Amino acid sequence: MDTQAVVSVRLLPRTDTRAWLVMALCLVPAFTAPVLPLIDFYAHAFRYAILADAGRDPWLAENYRTAWSLLPNLGLDLLGAALFRVLPALVAARIVALVAIAAPFAGVLVLARCLHGRVTPLSVVLAGILAHSFILGWGFANFLLGLGLALASLGVWIALVGAPARQLAFAVAAGVAIFLTHGFVFALWGLSLAAVEVAQAADGGRPGLRKLPRRLFRLSAVAALPVLLFLASATAGGEGGVTAAAGNLAAHLRDGTFGERILDEVRLRLDGTLRVAESGWPVADRLFGLALWGLLGFGLATGRLRLDRRLRFVAVLAALLAVAVPPGLFGVGHLPERLPLVLLAVLAGGLVPSLGGGVAIARALSVLLPLHLLMVTVVWTGAGESYRGFLRATEHLPGRLLAAPAFAAESQGRDAQRACKPLSFLLGLERGIAVPTFADPTQQPLRIAGPLAAAIAASDAREAASPGLAGTAQVRALFASGFDLVVFCHAPKAAAEAIAGAGIVGEGRGWVLYRRDAR
Repeated sequence: MDTQAVVSVRLLPRTDTRAWLVMALCLVPAFTAPVLPLIDFYAHAFRYAILADAGRDPWLAENYRTAWSLLPNLGLDLLGAALFRVLPALVAARIVALVAIAAPFAGVLVLARCLHGRVTPLSVVLAGILAHSFILGWGFANFLLGLGLALASLGVWIALVGAPARQLAFAVAAGVAIFLTHGFVFALWGLSLAAVEVAQAADGGRPGLRKLPRRLFRLSAVAALPVLLFLASATAGGEGGVTAAAGNLAAHLRDGTFGERILDEVRLRLDGTLRVAESGWPVADRLFGLALWGLLGFGLATGRLRLDRRLRFVAVLAALLAVAVPPGLFGVGHLPERLPLVLLAVLAGGLVPSLGGGVAIARALSVLLPLHLLMVTVVWTGAGESYRGFLRATEHLPGRLLAAPAFAAESQGRDAQRACKPLSFLLGLERGIAVPTFADPTQQPLRIAGPLAAAIAASDAREAASPGLAGTAQVRALFASGFDLVVFCHAPKAAAEAIAGAGIVGEGRGWVLYRRDAR
């Protein structure tokens, strides 16, 4: 046994123990509050609860119709519906959140092991940092589960290079699983496999390059079934495809706002990159991102950190897509903000420190990990009391009500929504109240119907007649549209305003719950 093998065997148990410990620490914040400050997560969780209910609750059945069909984003709808069928709503939602946190972490470690033969301490550190991400803050759990599967499957593809038949069989099965979890992640995974094949062919010199067309052709077998499934799905014909992205750009050109839109995109992409690891403190997260990317960039530029050569084109691909991909395709929003996380995950799996200076950079990065987890824990713990107060205030609400969120002008940005937006979906999860949620049959297996659909249509008509409704004017418009309850999100220090014809059920830091004609 050579020296390197001896070192690997000696380090493996301790590194594995460290990995389990870091994963456990990454999961701790999810137990510090009854509800987690994730913007859209509880909207999806409410859908899982409706799917699990399967029409047993008459009020939910009157307002929602299940619409199971072939879709590319079913991963957590299947898992979530199963969990919500046997567990209390908030418990099931917490388990789904734990899966979303753990999946990218585990995917990075599998990729690292397949590349290096062991889980390196640097991979553990970076995996821990990216477990709480800007994308987790949005609550995009399906994407995070799909990313974890894609990273692990990319590693296994590389590990099976010496067994082409097994490699292809595994990839075909993995491709279907990833596609059904998240279609966009499947596309990224397919491009990553191609990038790995190009890198390996380039390292093989002229003989390797001669074999490259055949190796790339093999990937068509991996893509064939998912592509056919996509073409047969409702998503392929839904709004928000490539033509919609082009149409949006054309509209900005006609309106003379193209330059403004480009600058806005640059700002959003830069901000999403700096805040790739997010705690919930925007300024602190940007400073953290500067330190994180600065250390990684310096290490790569100076050779103190080395990226496994098989991933070099994958990293370049992720960076280029972060710059060039349209904002939304096939109904999947915020695409550019997802790509920095993909790039960080690739680096996390593939980087190793060089002797000397690389060790110092790895140690500096290891200091960032506990700082990041501490920031996340503090923010999530602080959000807990507001959620507890909201749940207490809504304990005695009757059933058969319609509710919707409204936002003050200063509370419509992403950061302001993290704490307050989940509240309206809690009315559905915990109180059985009908609220608008993600229910587009071309994207999710659910359709809104009945009184809720009528109230939404009336609200949309008022919004079209008076664009930009916000604040108490939006609250009044929602009541006029037929909603019974409105969760109004406002600045944390603002006082609750009285609204004619409505009473206040409860209020807390940054929110007021109004009920129409309450006595």
